[in-house]
Amino acid sequence: MSELFVKKYNSRTPKSKKHHKEAEKFAPGGIQSLIRCFPPHPFIIAKGEGSKIWDIDDNEYIDYCMSYGPLIAGHSHPKIVKAITEQAKKGTLYGAPHEKTTLFIKELLKRFPTMDKFCLTNSGAEANAHVSRVARAYTGRDKIMKVEGCYHGASDYLEISVGPPIEEAGPVEAPRIYKESEGIPDDASKNTVVVPYNDPYIVEQMFRKHEDEISMLILEPILLNSGCILPKKNYLRDLRKITRENDALLVFDEVKTGCRIGPGSVSEIYKVKPDMVVLGKAIGGGLPLAAFGGTKKIMEKIAPIGKVRHSGTYFGNPLSVAAGLTCLRDIMNRRAYAYMNRLGKELLDGVKDVVSDSGVKATVSGIGSVGIIFFNDALPVDYRSAVISDQELWYKYWISMINEGVLISGNTWHQTWF
Repeated sequence: MSELFVKKYNSRTPKSKKHHKEAEKFAPGGIQSLIRCFPPHPFIIAKGEGSKIWDIDDNEYIDYCMSYGPLIAGHSHPKIVKAITEQAKKGTLYGAPHEKTTLFIKELLKRFPTMDKFCLTNSGAEANAHVSRVARAYTGRDKIMKVEGCYHGASDYLEISVGPPIEEAGPVEAPRIYKESEGIPDDASKNTVVVPYNDPYIVEQMFRKHEDEISMLILEPILLNSGCILPKKNYLRDLRKITRENDALLVFDEVKTGCRIGPGSVSEIYKVKPDMVVLGKAIGGGLPLAAFGGTKKIMEKIAPIGKVRHSGTYFGNPLSVAAGLTCLRDIMNRRAYAYMNRLGKELLDGVKDVVSDSGVKATVSGIGSVGIIFFNDALPVDYRSAVISDQELWYKYWISMINEGVLISGNTWHQTWF
């Protein structure tokens, strides 16, 4: 039956198909990020405005993907466009400090008062790579612990067991190391310990097994890379207790949730204080911008105070900081979050009603403006209970929504709407 959906998709997107064929001559797969590749071919965007995008075949789509989360204020928000334009007239890059960086970090500290200092990067992947280095320097330990199904970017230590095939994942009580890419050295993967989500007992056991070896536990506190899986009651508090008892850092990777599900995000909602937090996506107002923060003692390991290098030509670049500052300070106030999350609840409740009325085997999960349909019997509690969803049925649903002019999410089964 999916052939009918694909045939209709092809009939709607002939220019996109032609362009993609041309692009394949010049770039692997014709794309610049793996997530953008899907069969039979991606549709090619011409423009975006507000809640909608248009492709080069003049098809209009309601956009619930929002570039996988960064566009919290929508496409081409006039205030953000104005901020970028005004900054561009003053310069696009300085390679030197500028005032807006401090203003932006002050805005982050208002939202994350348990952090003392922040450093900026261009992407969540870069921020997480720096956090790994800081944690190892601070604790004097080489190993890191990560949660199966969580994604923290493309560094060799972290692109482990992000989406392992079940047959290669090993037992749940001792997940096998699964390298997500060729080219990751064995020496790097040997320093990564993997645990399941929502199971503090196994975390505790792994700390005992690797006593005095683990520098940090990093996780998406709300697991959005495997759909939208919420933490069980006291799970995050248990992790806080376990990491403290083992002198390891607790790091919340809030690249997807940070400044998205609320002003202060997971820490504010669940009342748990991590040692470090990683932010990205929504904080940049649609431009490349990320940050990592921590307590004063931890952050002073970074040069020039300490000896951990943090350097990048584009870090804190004026255009991104201008867009991010405008987004957080002038647009996404508490009233805006309340409005957005009310709309999110209406959508979530409506989708639940449709699923119930249709009789389709599916479950629905969400928080704030984020949500997903899992095509399975029960709400997942971790990666393994999520990946068993009916992915063929998901694809039929996804591409048929595209044919109706709705981009409900990114193009894999575990992507959420924003």
